Amino acid sequence: MKKVFVAFLTLQVVLVLTIIAAEPAGKGYNCEKAKSSVTPCIKYLTSKVDTPSAVCCNGVKEVKSSAPTKDEKIAACQCLKEVTTHIPNLKEDRATALPKQCGVDAGFLITKKNCSSIA
Repeated sequence: MKKVFVAFLTLQVVLVLTIIAAEPAGKGYNCEKAKSSVTPCIKYLTSKVDTPSAVCCNGVKEVKSSAPTKDEKIAACQCLKEVTTHIPNLKEDRATALPKQCGVDAGFLITKKNCSSIA
């Protein structure tokens, strides 16, 4: 009986460790949510309006709060970098100035350039 119990307990421990090891370490960065957060900024980014709207700035704040770690900031930067390549008539200077225009220090610039310099 004791051998059966030890074998059963060992099997349970192995099963639990296997399940834990199979789960991803983190949820990952939600690029789709970031994209939808900054969609209201397109009019500002393409010079159709002079200042970013409150909805746009709230989206920039959401992106910042969704990326507290360096890895998440890099992921957010890469996500928004990819987004900017699909916006016709995007004004690069407006994209890089957007966080500041909204009073947000995002920890990175929205740009078509490299995201590897994020600290």
